[in-house]
Order: sequence, then C-alpha cells, then structure tokens
Amino acid sequence: MKKRIRALSMVLALSLVIAVFGNTAAFAADATQITFPEETDALQSLQLNSIYYGLEVNVSNPDVTLSAVSSDPSIVKIEEETDTSGSGAYYYDLEARLNGVVTLTFTTSDGVSATKTLTVEGTGEPTYTLSSDVTGNFSLNKGSSRIVKVHFENNDVDTYSYPTLSAQNGKVLKTTLVNTDEDNGDYYFRVDAVGTIGQSDDLYLGAYGFIPNKLCTVSIIQNKDLRLDTTTEYICNTGDKYHFIAYTNSGINPQIMVDNENISVTFVTTVYGGYEYEMEALEPGTALITATLNGETASFPVTVNEEDDFPSVVSDAPAEITLSQGESHTYKITAMGGGVPIIVPGTDGVVSVQFEKKEGIDYYFQVTAIGEVDSQTNLSVMFPDSTYDDYSVDLGSITIKEGAPAPQSDTNSDFTLKKGESYTFKISNASSFYAGSSNVFQVVKVSTSGSDAYYKITAIGNPGQSAGFYMSAPGYAPQKVCVVTVGQAAPQSDTNSDFTLKKGESYTFKISNASSFYAGSSNVFQVVKVSTSGSDAYYKITAIGNPGQSAGFYMSAPGYAAQKVCVVTVGQAAAPKSDTNSDFTLKKGASYTFKISNATSFYPGSSNIFQVAKVSTSGSDAYYKITAIGNPGQSAGFYMSAPGYASQKVCVITVGAPDSVSIQSDTNLDFSLAKGASYQFKITAPGASSITFNPGTAGVFQVTFLRRTGNDFFYKITAIGKSGQQAGIYASASGQVAKKLCVVTIK
Repeated sequence: MKKRIRALSMVLALSLVIAVFGNTAAFAADATQITFPEETDALQSLQLNSIYYGLEVNVSNPDVTLSAVSSDPSIVKIEEETDTSGSGAYYYDLEARLNGVVTLTFTTSDGVSATKTLTVEGTGEPTYTLSSDVTGNFSLNKGSSRIVKVHFENNDVDTYSYPTLSAQNGKVLKTTLVNTDEDNGDYYFRVDAVGTIGQSDDLYLGAYGFIPNKLCTVSIIQNKDLRLDTTTEYICNTGDKYHFIAYTNSGINPQIMVDNENISVTFVTTVYGGYEYEMEALEPGTALITATLNGETASFPVTVNEEDDFPSVVSDAPAEITLSQGESHTYKITAMGGGVPIIVPGTDGVVSVQFEKKEGIDYYFQVTAIGEVDSQTNLSVMFPDSTYDDYSVDLGSITIKEGAPAPQSDTNSDFTLKKGESYTFKISNASSFYAGSSNVFQVVKVSTSGSDAYYKITAIGNPGQSAGFYMSAPGYAPQKVCVVTVGQAAPQSDTNSDFTLKKGESYTFKISNASSFYAGSSNVFQVVKVSTSGSDAYYKITAIGNPGQSAGFYMSAPGYAAQKVCVVTVGQAAAPKSDTNSDFTLKKGASYTFKISNATSFYPGSSNIFQVAKVSTSGSDAYYKITAIGNPGQSAGFYMSAPGYASQKVCVITVGAPDSVSIQSDTNLDFSLAKGASYQFKITAPGASSITFNPGTAGVFQVTFLRRTGNDFFYKITAIGKSGQQAGIYASASGQVAKKLCVVTIK
C-alpha cells in the first residue's frame, strides 16, 4: 500500500506541473516541451467503436522523437499515422474499443512525458447499416481480382461517413474503390491478389470514423490449369486495343466475361497452349476481365483513363549498348496503352529489329548489329496503332564494333541419350541453338559467359526417336551440329545384396528408371511406393511373414526383361524391453516416461487410472508418458507386446496422494478502488496447474486473467459496480476450499 501512496503523490506532483505550464511538460527553460493544440486539449471522450483520426501532439525540439502508449489498449488503441520524426508535429489515430477510462502517455526520446486522459462512453451501436455480397471466405488465383459490392446507408445525417474495405496486410491483398452508386447506396471495391501463392489475408468492412469488422479471409492460390498471361492492372485510353492469352490444356475455350460496358472482349484465334482475345477500351472507367473454365477463374482489371494520356513504357535496358557485328541483344519493353509497341532505329542500316514474343504487358525484341564498325544509332519505342502515333520514348543507343567469329559447338558427333537424361552443349558465337524435331528433346539455355552459351537438352521422346540439332548466327547459314537419339534407360536399384529384415521392421529401396518393383512371393512382405523424384521411385517394404520366410524382389522397365534385385529374409524380431521393470507409486497428477524398445504397443491393464501418450520415437525405441488420473490407491499393470512374442508385463504402478497446494497472494489487506479503476493480484501456487480466482459478490468487480509465469498467476480486477459496494476476493486450487484474500470497496 505504501508504494501505491508514493505513486499517487508523484502523479499529484506531475499534475501540478502541468497545471502551471498549461498542458506543457517542462522542467527547465531550455528543456523539450510537449504541447497539445486546442483541439487535442478539448478532446475529453470518445464514442465506443469510433475512430478519432489525427490527434495532434507537438514537440518543441524537432531533433527528438515522440512515442505514445495507452494505459489499456483494450479500451483505447493508439497508433501513429505516419513517421513524422523531425517535424515536431505528430498525429495519432485512436480506436475506442471498450468503455472505460485510459491515460495516453506521450514520451520524447530525451525522457520528457505528458499525459492525457480519455473516457470511452456510449453503447457502440453503429449509426449506419452495412452489408456486402461476400458470403464467406474465398480464394483468388495469383494476380487475379474480384469485385466486392457493398451496400451502405448512413442513418446519422449530421455525421459524414462512407464504407471502407481494407486488407490487414497490404502486401498480400490490395483494395480499391472503383465505382459508386450513391443514389442506391452501393459501392464497388476491387480486391487484387498481389501476394504470393499460399499467402492469405483478412478483409475488414466498416465505415469512416468507426472500427471495422472482419468480413472474411482470402487465400491466394495457383490454378491447376487455367491462367492468363496478364496478371496486373492494364491502363489505357479509349479506343486502345490490347491482346491477351488465356492458357489451358483443355480443348474448350474458357468463358470470358466483363463486368460492365466500359470495354469489350472478342475471340481472335487459337494459339499454342491457349486462346487469344482482343480487349477494346470503349468508355472511361474501370472493368474486370474474368476467364472461367472447369471451375477455375483467372482475371485482371482494366482502367480506361478519363482523359487520354501517353502510353506507359518501362525498359531495363542500359542507355548505351555496344554490339559486335552480327551480335544481338534482347530488349524487354513493358508497355500499357497505345496497342502494340515497336522499336524504331534512328539511323537505317545499323541494326535490324525482330519481334520475339509477348508475355502479358511485356514485349521482347531482338536487335541485331548489321552495320559497319563504329556506326551508331538511337532506338525509340513508338506506337503506330495509337492516336499518339508520333509519340516516342528514347530507348538508348547501340554502337557497332568488329564482327564476331563463326558459331562453334563443343559436340559435333552423333550420340544416344537415355530417356529422362540430360546433356549440356557449349555453343559459341551463336544467336540460337535448337532441335530440328519437336517433342523429342527439351532445350533450355542454362547460362552464358561472354560469347559462350550453355544449352541443356533432356530426352523426353520415346526410345528410338531422334532429332538433329542446329546453331545459327547473323551472317551465317544455320549449321547442323549433330543428331541425338533417345535411348532406353536401364532400371537400377540402390540395393542389390541379399539381407535379413526383422519381422515388423521396414526398409526403403530407391529404384530408378523402372516402371514396377515387386516381391516374388506374396504375404511375406508388404510393398508400398512412398514417393517419386524424377526417374527415381522409393518403395518401402515391411516384413509381415514368419521368421525364416524369404522373397526375391524384382524391377522391370519397357524394353528390359524383369531383373532380380535381391532376396530378403524375415528375421526374428528383437525381444521387447523396458527401461523400468519395478513396481512404483506415482502421485496423482504427476507423470513418468517409459523407454520401450522393440515393441509395437505399450498399454495399462486397467482403464481410467493412467493416461498414456507416445511422445517420441528413435529407431526401435519409443517413449511413452503416463499420467496418474485415477484416485489414490488405484493401481494398474503395464504391458508391452511385439510380433512373435506374448504380451509381457512390465510393472505395476499405484496412484499416490497428490501434494497439497499452498496459495499465497501479494495482497492480503482490505483496500478501496475507484470506480472504473483496476488492480492486479499476483497469486503464487507452487505445483498447481490452474487456480480459481473470483469475487464473492457478482456485479461488483470484473476479473481478467492476465498471464502465468512459473508458479505465479496474475489476475486484474476492475471496479464496475456502484460506489460503496464491496466484495471479498477469493482464490483456490483444484479440490481446495476457496481462501479469502481481502475485501475491496468501490470508492
């Protein structure tokens, strides 16, 4: 109680200082001062469930920083709006979460503090009605979007408000208000999946000036089949056209839908792996293009500018590039609006430009040096199909140096490559390397070093198929390198020697290039394929037959006769063992762990006396934790069993009486507490798993469990009754009579 009196004295002293200096914490003429502007000073209360935006607090010294804490964040939560360090002015948002009184403490980095007390009052009933068309949690394909319709009616004409839809983590989901119909109270928000596959985030629906409520959880997924080449917002002008591709393995066109008449979408043609469509911008505004097929959806948003703007162009190319004669460089152009971009050289005869491919809003062009040594040209990006057909973006310059030598390969002889295997070619001075036949080999450029490029080919065709490989370079005819034939890979096993496996035990084989793996005799071993990795398969065999039985194991592959791997014999399983074999007593509530070896089970002979849990295994050892849950004096025998062995009694355990729990409180004297104030008790109860803590009279104090640290239990009481009411405070351990700690009276 003396500590509480000293703390009260300090508070009174600080209050006097604040009164003298007019809401300014100051201790010397040149010390840092914290001041509250008039509006902040006038704020005394908040309505329950409201948000107060921009509480201003000023610091006289702009070189220090200011932090703010709430005495009870469950009543009022305070957060700084933005990092304003160095300006001297700080702004905070306040969320009124529960009725009560809190103190906000503002502290500078050099130790000066000031406080402000606020009261949260009211019922918290919203002054608006709010609903949405979301009925539960949903998922979005990575890069896709969904429109959420929100209906909002403001019932308080004196308070301006509007609906809000926000994500808890803006790096996973992005929300944007894209359209409103205020006459009917409808608001349309777009939710964009901007995070990575597997992430999820919560959406919160609310109104300006009020704490929002959780609406749902959104997960980002990866469709198994359907995807769009465009996964970001496309921005353009009216009249612009844009082509996109819906990729799918299905032979059926996906259904393409747009949510309004701001744009139109028409089918163009079938392309490799999918279907091409054309979007035309018709009216200013936003729209969402959604593709649907076999239960999967993918989408991307389109924004048509209110006023025409120049096309957007981004390139990661260096401003100046030097190429040898015949050498090429691929430019990546990210463009939106204006249709399809092109690269235009400023000087003829220096370079040639070849369009390579389009991936969503990314366009790739191969620029090849064809001019004389030391010739130079500037490059520009232009949009010939745009209304801004004379608009250009500078892409940089290319200077030509002496030409490159003829293309070369480190491998020029024909050879055979087993199906599934790979081989890497080193190709020098060439702009491309490719197979003359498709679907026989997969070709991937894995790295480059100067004029050398490394291409990995993988045999994916059927044994016997072959393909010629070619390399080309500017100024040279395509040159045949060699012919590669697909061969059949022979099956292999990582284990080829006979061995013995004890009954009940398991062993895993790694089998490569085989279509099957099996035992020559039945009912001796159980065989299960547990996983695959490329051409490798992992099979687990388990000995289920009798000791002495054996079976040969075989693997097979197309084009090869069945091949014997080895013979495995069932051995006698090791006898089960326990690290504890003597009878003993275990106090009620206490636990003990057995180490049981070579056994398949461990169990008590009587139920409801001991709880048994397997906590871990290590090789043939298993660890079982038993806990005494029966009454003192009850006992049970414990047994272990293993294949080929009769059940074996380990020991008998008797339940002993538990130790009594002694309860101590850090507060045992009666005291008074102001209405709305709180006080914390520390209850020490060694050996207790939990305690009961409560007032003797209901409705006088609210009890909140705070935490447990070791043998200490912390509880908070808050005075919620009327002035003059009192209640005894009681605590007890399980099975004990409640102990009266003290009597607390509300002032």
